[in-house]
Order: sequence, then C-alpha cells, then structure tokens
Amino acid sequence: MRTLLKLLGWLLVGACACLVALLVVYGLSDRPGKIAIEHHVLNVVDGVREDGMTPDKVVGTLDKLADRTEVVKGDVVPAPEPDKNATAPYGEPADRRGLKHLVNQGYSVGYDESLPSPRWSSYRVFPYKDVHLERPSTFKTDVRTDARVTTSEYVRSGYDRGHLSPNYAISVCYGEEAQKETFLLSNIVPQVHALNAGLWKDLEQRIVHRYVERYGTVWVQVGPVFTEPPAKKVGRLPVPDAFWMVISEYEQEQHGIRAIAYLVPHEEKWRDQELTRYVVSIRKVEALTGLDFFPKLPPATQDRLESTPAPRAW
Repeated sequence: MRTLLKLLGWLLVGACACLVALLVVYGLSDRPGKIAIEHHVLNVVDGVREDGMTPDKVVGTLDKLADRTEVVKGDVVPAPEPDKNATAPYGEPADRRGLKHLVNQGYSVGYDESLPSPRWSSYRVFPYKDVHLERPSTFKTDVRTDARVTTSEYVRSGYDRGHLSPNYAISVCYGEEAQKETFLLSNIVPQVHALNAGLWKDLEQRIVHRYVERYGTVWVQVGPVFTEPPAKKVGRLPVPDAFWMVISEYEQEQHGIRAIAYLVPHEEKWRDQELTRYVVSIRKVEALTGLDFFPKLPPATQDRLESTPAPRAW
C-alpha cells in the first residue's frame, strides 16, 4: 500500500509540474502559440464536455472556461449594436432570385416559389423560462405561398419533414402560437430521419441551451444547399444536398459581432462529438447558396466577418 501511495504521489507531482510548465509556456507564447496550445487542451476538454454523461453544470462551467480561450473567442469584428428584436442582426440574407419574405411571430423565411422550397429561415433566441408545450401534431400548408405545399407530399417519401427554424427554440422564447407557426410547410424541407433526430437536433439544442446560457441573445440563420438543378426530388420538392447554419452574437464589452458557420452533409448522422469538422467560412456558405449575409454591414466589415472560418466550434 505504501508503495502504491508513493507512486500516486509521484504521479501527482509530475502532473502538477507538467501543468505548471504548460502554463509558463502558454504565458510566454504569442497569440498563434496560445491558440495551438489551446487546441490541444480543448481536444481533451471536449471529450468530457461532449460525452453525454457529464452533468449539465460541469458542461456549463467547461463551456464558460472554453469561451475565455483565444481559439474559441475568435475575432470580434467592430460593428454597431444590432436591433435586438430582429430575426437577423444586420438584415436578412439577400438574394437576387426575388425570394418571397414570410414574416412570422418568432422567425422569418425566404421562400423560393420556383423550387418550391425555403432558401433560408432566420430566428433569434434569448434567455427564457423553460416551459413545456405540447408539440403540435399537424403540419400546415402556408397559404401565403403560390406553391401551397401539402403535408401529403411527404407521405411515404423516405424523408422527415425537417424544420429550419425549430419548434422547441421558438416555443420557449415566443410561446404557443409562434410554435404552431414553425409547422407551416414554408419552414420545412425533406430531411433524412437520422440527421433530423440526431446531429441536426443536437446543433439546435446546443444553440438554445448552451449558446443562450453563455452569450445571451443569439441570432441563427439556417437553410438548405441545393444543386442547380436539384439532384434529387420528392415529387416536385427538391431534396437538399446539405444544410448550413450561420450563428452570431454581439459582444457588448468589445462593441462587435462574431459569427460561426456550420455546413452539414445531408446524410444519416445520429451523433458527432467533433463539431469543428463542420465549421466553414460564411463565404463558403454564400458561394454554395447565392445568398449574401449581413447585407447592412459595410463590405469591409463583411469581409472580416465572413472570410475566415471560426477556429473551432463554440
């Protein structure tokens, strides 16, 4: 027993010495050096944060510690404070195709009648009281569209009716009537079940739970990627090749905006702990979709915000 305790003692001393050495090296490093060290440390921390068994309070604490690192903070781009009531911080995604702008209580949609499909959906989430509302049982045709897609068009298609602006986030932030509006078929696209109920749902939950707790108000813009013309269809409905999210939050202390973009292939994917593999630049999403994000910002500000991918998943 003494030998074992002695061995454990030496291991503890060694671990402490390594930690001190790491902190010294970190303190003496420049920003790129700090980021490199943080990547290695966060690889270990992420294994704890994302294993699904770590208590929520521990995950929350680790999230807040990660937010202080250079690699997660990323670059905050100076910008005026956005309208906190808008569904997009600096204007909805601009598009030359003349999309129909559909405004709902908790979210907005850019709808392409020619497909027919939504091209984007925007919503804003913020700190809320977590009240449970029953999930509506039916999807509804949006009579504001000329296409008037019906729920029967999805029956036996092999695809779920996948929300863009999500039912849960809108329900807790805006209430029951707003929740019902997320079931309008102008907010829905064909999506394979494993992705809809798995990785994509994980991202939605990450935003409304973890991002809101960490950052307060968060803006989300989300949509499909289609080939031109769409490679797959369900009847007349195009099937996306991938899905994107552009997420942004305003840093009050630094008077600036920061953003992250995720691009997720449309494939059966239940879980993935390494979300950084899906991080891309906003410019890549623009190139794939033909959309222009943050159109009210000056071009130079857009360039800084959109050209470089976030170094790591938030």
